[in-house]
Amino acid sequence: MTARPLPLSGVTVIDLGQIYNGPYATFLMAQAGARVIKVEPLNGENMRRRGAVGGAMVPFAMLNSNKEFITLNIKSARGKALLETLVEKADVLLENFAPGVMDRLGLGPDHLMALNPRLIYAAGSGFGWSGPYRDYPAMDLTVQAMSGIMSTTGYPDRPPVKAGPAVADFSGGVHLYGAVVTALFERERTGLGRFVEVSMFAAVYASNSSAL
Repeated sequence: MTARPLPLSGVTVIDLGQIYNGPYATFLMAQAGARVIKVEPLNGENMRRRGAVGGAMVPFAMLNSNKEFITLNIKSARGKALLETLVEKADVLLENFAPGVMDRLGLGPDHLMALNPRLIYAAGSGFGWSGPYRDYPAMDLTVQAMSGIMSTTGYPDRPPVKAGPAVADFSGGVHLYGAVVTALFERERTGLGRFVEVSMFAAVYASNSSAL
């Protein structure tokens, strides 16, 4: 079979993801051929310091394979300006900070998409950018509990038990990847970018239907 370019060849992604959710979405993009530029704070992403084995955290190494790395202090004027320069030539920016963080930094979707109308701005979160749970602290454990999926794990006569893997983080990452690819497909027809956001809560909530 004749070799063909990977599906996302030629797509440039600015990756501000952290821990599992965002980095897994951009890992899938990198595997599909995108050029992924991971932007870390000056002291590196926190995942680098979680149980290092042989000098590198194994999950960090896996989730960030096939990526390029830079460090920026996006809280500084210089760091903000450099990120804006990257965005002007990028196809996708992805982040999974708490809702509102990027807006407070002056780097929210309205601002960045004004700089580059073709930009796909993708946001992952625990409970979404709107709604009553928007500002709840979010991690895989809390999302598993709030979504109800913990109610079907463990034993009937005992308290709910967290599923072992970070299923909410990774399910959210898959859905976020799908949202980005869908927006890129739309852009081929319209020439315009789009803001997309996926919550970990929404990504796993529907799975409860299999336990009814």
